[in-house]
Amino acid sequence: MHSHPARRWRIALILGLFVALVAAALAQERTVPQVGCRAEWERPTDVLAHTPGDELFLGVLHPEAALFERAFDLEGAAAEHRAYLDLLRERGVRVHTVVEALLVGTLDGDGEPIESAALEDLRAFAQSALTVDASALPETEQAEQRRYAAETIRSLHPRELVRVILERPTVHLRPSLVPNTRYSATYEVAPVMNLYFCRDQQITTARGVVMGRMNSEQRAVEIDILRFALHKLGVQPICAVTGEGRLEGGDFLPAGDVAFIGQGLRTNAEGVRQLLENDVFGTDRVVVVKDPWQNQDQMHPDTYFNIVGPDLAVLVADRMDVRDQRGALVSPAREDRRCTIDVYQRREGRYTRVVEDGDFQEFLEEEMGFRLIAVPNEDQLRYGVNFLCVGPGEILGIAGVSAGYRASLAGVDATWMDFGNLTGGYGAAHCAVQVLHREPPK
Repeated sequence: MHSHPARRWRIALILGLFVALVAAALAQERTVPQVGCRAEWERPTDVLAHTPGDELFLGVLHPEAALFERAFDLEGAAAEHRAYLDLLRERGVRVHTVVEALLVGTLDGDGEPIESAALEDLRAFAQSALTVDASALPETEQAEQRRYAAETIRSLHPRELVRVILERPTVHLRPSLVPNTRYSATYEVAPVMNLYFCRDQQITTARGVVMGRMNSEQRAVEIDILRFALHKLGVQPICAVTGEGRLEGGDFLPAGDVAFIGQGLRTNAEGVRQLLENDVFGTDRVVVVKDPWQNQDQMHPDTYFNIVGPDLAVLVADRMDVRDQRGALVSPAREDRRCTIDVYQRREGRYTRVVEDGDFQEFLEEEMGFRLIAVPNEDQLRYGVNFLCVGPGEILGIAGVSAGYRASLAGVDATWMDFGNLTGGYGAAHCAVQVLHREPPK
């Protein structure tokens, strides 16, 4: 018996649609990142990053207002960032970019939109980033413009929706004085210019990701973008700092059974209190590093202190007593920059303070067993401290530091990268990625 031609056609159509859906699903498939960091010297397996794009343009027109150090070449910065991510990939690190995360589930294998729940979520998020100011129009037309804006969002390609999210445009409408399409407009944008510093919006502890709360109003919205991106990757934060609390990721460095959290220019005492109260660290001890200087040049601990391995760290010379090989004092720490610490011990599910106003350097050397390398102040200004540790004694650092500093890192496997433009934004390698997971070397 022969099947009817129309039936065969319907079966072929159904099979074709099924194959297309499977192909689209495979094209959108992403490995859910592992989450958790116990020590800076462990090997990163998953990082979150954002290569800077057009959203930086207005920032270089007035760097100070954008929280930048200076103007820089945008194309050069993007090229430097891509080279950095390539180095990570060469080491087997899975790089998850913010743009790719935002687009998960919205495109097929040919880059065409897929009508899906993921696309609806992206549209809604982009809608929240777009403002249509119709206040100059008659009230009867204002509701119409809100509907028109929603229709416009639905017509945009997912990549254009991402651009809306990153540039945060406002359209100011007014009645047209000549007969055309009824309206004229002026446009403004409030782009997320610091998003490429993906370290700052959250921290990743041994227990998971904790969303921060930015100290600067220019960066506040970045928390929402990174939370949305993490959700698209399948990462659910375990906690978020709220209210008057402030937390930025450059203030956090895990070190095995100890977690260091800075309290100074960017992360405040209320933010630290919330972290301790919510038991987010997953470590026996938490060391609160209190910075008396609170200067933009050393805004986070990872700009003046960093960890190279389980028994080696660097600290800016001005913040430590520098001694020679015999132990004789060569130069004392500047008292206005000497950090003190509060140490909290976890007991019965709660952290209790056991040390108040202790000496940071003494704790690092005596309690942690670190050999400290003193970083010359001029090398700190060249971002010599802001490296990323990618294994015990292995770092990705910033080219341009002095020969003396490089010599002091004898035995360290250091790769020096060109960040000549990226550092114009006031950060370097450690700031530019959020490590989502680290694992001990095999």
